[in-house]
Amino acid sequence: MHVAIEAIKLLQERRGIGRYLRNLLPQFLERDPSLRFSMYVRHDGDIALLRAHLATLHAALPDRTTVAHVRELPRTEADVVWYPWNFITLAAPHRPMVVTMHDVAPMLQLDHRWWKLLKRVRFTHRYQRTMQRAAAVLTVSEFSKGEIMRYLGADASRVVVTPLAADDLDVQGPDAPRPLEDAGVTGPFFITVGGQEGRKNLRTLYSAMDALYANGVRIPLVQCGPGMSSNTRARAGSAPWLHHVGFVSDSELVTLYRRAVALVLPSRYEGFGLPVLEAMRAGCPVICADSSALPEVAGSAALLFPWNDAAALAAQMTRLANDPVLRAERVAAGVAHAARFSWARVADQTLACFVRAR
Repeated sequence: MHVAIEAIKLLQERRGIGRYLRNLLPQFLERDPSLRFSMYVRHDGDIALLRAHLATLHAALPDRTTVAHVRELPRTEADVVWYPWNFITLAAPHRPMVVTMHDVAPMLQLDHRWWKLLKRVRFTHRYQRTMQRAAAVLTVSEFSKGEIMRYLGADASRVVVTPLAADDLDVQGPDAPRPLEDAGVTGPFFITVGGQEGRKNLRTLYSAMDALYANGVRIPLVQCGPGMSSNTRARAGSAPWLHHVGFVSDSELVTLYRRAVALVLPSRYEGFGLPVLEAMRAGCPVICADSSALPEVAGSAALLFPWNDAAALAAQMTRLANDPVLRAERVAAGVAHAARFSWARVADQTLACFVRAR
């Protein structure tokens, strides 16, 4: 089978969807060494860079892959064309097209700033056009499948759920404590991971941290991920408990998970919530909101709280901080739960969808 892949963001996106694609490519070849790929990039200068990057993922990938400018995509002769980044960008109208929609958050009213209205209109149109063109849609949770059906009118038979995994993280490697050393954190801490847009609901987490410190539970929060919101910048200058360490490497992230009291993920809306599985695999207890896909991903291994209830979150954080038996139970449950998810399974499900679509 010959698979064309729109990969214009692969070199730039180190985590998120970039990680999704980087994990699946070698798994595809492990399952079917006869597969061929055509990958398409935004700039001519990226062609050689992507070929070099593919060699770091799987020794056979460069020999099985051609790389070209995305302007060539509509003329591809591949059996199926795959768009991993939510939308069909440059269509290949004479080929079956499969798209992975991770969630529909960009088209929802989760942020009420006026300029977001324009973005929502634009994204809604892109989602609708993608759904009209796609032969099949992959998504990452039953929650996201329901959202795609609800907001885009998709028939259930066209949407295939392929849950993500975290078994690519090396949880046995040596410690890489640089972020903690730079932040001056030497004792117990909570960790939160991800972006800072409104749906990540950091306001509730910050209110919970204020309550913890007011009640004498002086365990700081280590925050990693790209960028800082205006709310975080304001807090960083006044909250003694906040340590924003920015983007971290995988080995540094694993070290943070291994040493943390718990991962706290307060998001109001997630299509999946990969940090849940990352933390569990690394032996870190998880506290997450009871909203969107998070309960589905966390199962019974995490402690949950209503996404907008800072007092309930503070209570769960206090429980884990003060009860080593509970913490050990959540660690064991999390490790067992995360082991049920694998990139190999995602690859099998994805390839099966390509076969059906062609």
